Amino acid sequence: MDGVQFPVIGNSIIMATVILIHVFFAFFAVGGSILSVVAEWWGTKKKDDDYIRLGKSVSGFLSDMMKINGVLGVAIVVLTIGLWSQFGAFLYSVQFWPFLAEGAVFLMLMIFSVIYHHTWDSISRGAHIFVGICTGFFALMAGFLINGIWAFMLVPGKWIQTHDRWDAFFNPILVESTIHILLPTLINASLLIFLWTFWKSTKTQGAEQAYFNKMNLFTGKIGAALLFLQPLSGASFIIKVKSATETLPAPNPWQQISNGMSTYFLYTMITLAAIAVIGGTLYWIWGHEKGRTALVVASLAMFLAFPMGAFTRERARKPYLVWGVMPMNQQLLGEKKPETAAGAKLDGNQVFHNQGCLACHTFKGEGGTIGPDLTNVSTKYDKTKLMAFISQPQGAAAMKMPPFSGSKEELEAIADHLLKK
Repeated sequence: MDGVQFPVIGNSIIMATVILIHVFFAFFAVGGSILSVVAEWWGTKKKDDDYIRLGKSVSGFLSDMMKINGVLGVAIVVLTIGLWSQFGAFLYSVQFWPFLAEGAVFLMLMIFSVIYHHTWDSISRGAHIFVGICTGFFALMAGFLINGIWAFMLVPGKWIQTHDRWDAFFNPILVESTIHILLPTLINASLLIFLWTFWKSTKTQGAEQAYFNKMNLFTGKIGAALLFLQPLSGASFIIKVKSATETLPAPNPWQQISNGMSTYFLYTMITLAAIAVIGGTLYWIWGHEKGRTALVVASLAMFLAFPMGAFTRERARKPYLVWGVMPMNQQLLGEKKPETAAGAKLDGNQVFHNQGCLACHTFKGEGGTIGPDLTNVSTKYDKTKLMAFISQPQGAAAMKMPPFSGSKEELEAIADHLLKK
């Protein structure tokens, strides 16, 4: 049975859109959970109810947002199974225990976030802060687990040799990538609340305006301080990817980052991050009243840098779904394919579909949008040159297309199918 193919925009764009929306909400869920209990703790310490009010407002928003995030998470699972069934089965098998733990942790996060939201005035302040700390802990654990799974897709590490699930999760970039993922959760949450309180302070008067100005200063200082740490975590992450992958066969993740499919996304992200850091610096130099406009610009730059970072990471492992293990055709490298009976003629169309070429390429109106349209390939190649190119892609295509892993007969059948007029 042929895989599902979304028309016009393709499967990858659909999946990327859902993931980015989910991750943006997830970032706020993690960072907001921590920021809420920090505000409550600070308000208790200072005996200032304004900070407690902020924590309560954030927890209310988080309680509603968790429901949306849960739906988006389910959508990602459904899309993975429906659009990349072989890949999904492989990933869920290799990372079975982390996925199971992620489900359990997310359930605990939901439970504690609901308890935290609904017990502000019914239990002691100390007990409520403890519930908030548990909520923040499970939020961090959820981020850690899902990052370990995605980090494996970029750098499988020793798992390629050992096939040990322990090695799959505890991959070479786990620590650096986790720090680089979790730090922005705090930055995004504090800056998003900073923007909200800034906007509210311009729409209110009197005591309400004073409250929003006060909370704007509180979240602005947190966000501006954390902004300076993000470039350090980013540099540490990239250096680790370099050391872990630069000697691996092309196209490896480091090549994709330094001079490949990820490069433009990386440079765009670095530019936006630089704007954010400059804005944060001006905020500290000019002070809150004069500098918060600069921090508004920094916040917007940071939010735009977020999807650029996601695409940088995702493109770094292409043309593989899991680098060096599973190409876009969802067939494991080295997997033994069923032999064709002697003298039997291969169906080029069937081989073309079985090899998963449509995951990236369009052919006669069907397929993906990652690679070039193959409909008129006969105007550019004869059979010999086409077979040579598919067998070993050259030039820029070598960074986007893995070498053909089928038999010589299958290669010839695909070439005949593509060249048939």
